[in-house]
Amino acid sequence: MALLGTCLTALSLAILPASPASAQSPEMAETAIAQAARPVVSVQLPPGPGLRHIGLLLAARRGYFTAAGIDVVLQQSAPGQSPVVRLDEGNTDLAIDIMPAALRARAEGRDVVHVAQLFQRATLSLVCRPAIDQPGKLAGENVGVWLGGWESSFYAWLNRLGLSYFASGGGVTVLRQGQDAELFLAGEADCMTTTTYLAPMQLAALGEERARLVTWQYEELGLGVLEDGLYVRREALADPVRVDAYARFLSAALRGWQVVLDNPREAERLLAGLPENAEIGGAVIAEALGGIAAALPTDGEVTGRLDMTAYDRTINLLLTGAPEPVLRAAPDGALSDILLAIRSGRAGQRN
Repeated sequence: MALLGTCLTALSLAILPASPASAQSPEMAETAIAQAARPVVSVQLPPGPGLRHIGLLLAARRGYFTAAGIDVVLQQSAPGQSPVVRLDEGNTDLAIDIMPAALRARAEGRDVVHVAQLFQRATLSLVCRPAIDQPGKLAGENVGVWLGGWESSFYAWLNRLGLSYFASGGGVTVLRQGQDAELFLAGEADCMTTTTYLAPMQLAALGEERARLVTWQYEELGLGVLEDGLYVRREALADPVRVDAYARFLSAALRGWQVVLDNPREAERLLAGLPENAEIGGAVIAEALGGIAAALPTDGEVTGRLDMTAYDRTINLLLTGAPEPVLRAAPDGALSDILLAIRSGRAGQRN
């Protein structure tokens, strides 16, 4: 699995092998030994642009992982590839994924455990053409919907509105949508699923026309499900060495996400320098980053802690939201706060 494009190579996430000891000074050899002793933590990322992982990119550029005494390899998932499935199969140490996908994998017998929550608020949104300025006007329209665990919020909203998902009888025609905006831009869909951070980039080509579009955010409707969180295999939690390394990763990663809130200009500059954003203007990047920031804690402190009210709402939606529910029963043993507890203990020792 390749690293996350050239940006991660440039950020020196992978430590190059040391030169032969015979060509090194004693000081260089000592440094090489210290580097070799550092644990390597691999992290499977969900599909998506670097924008979605900006906190990790900032942590790498600022040297937070190195300062934490670990080497980190970020592995980008291909479209349609599940990070938590890669985790369960032993192909990575940690995985970042949306909670619906993780809990579905767990229900299928994959013993993956949630250890930290990165996005505290749902970013999932529905963007519609200007004529659909009231929820009831969805009737009879073609709506692009993400599946793979994302769909529960949309179906729960339809149920609340009293609308069916069958085209006949004034219902909604549901189109299976990819992660891009092609269906919407081509005029095949009247509404498209997106997120607060993807929409500015996906729809930038519309120019001023984009301001006329109508956006419905599931978080504001009370129908948001928890998205990107950190997951680990339960068996790994029995290994003190691995737990320590993972706690170090989490601490450094949260510091990187804090930079998104404290220094958004630095985050914008990093994003603007990624090859994937070469043709995207600074104003669009700033708006997209604002969509990411809105998913982080509203009190300004990134802690990784799970809001149990949001968790319970997510479980309820996954049990009842979709025609084929993501979950058939509430999960048991799906959460652990061991990494956060270690992080808090270390912070207390420093104080």
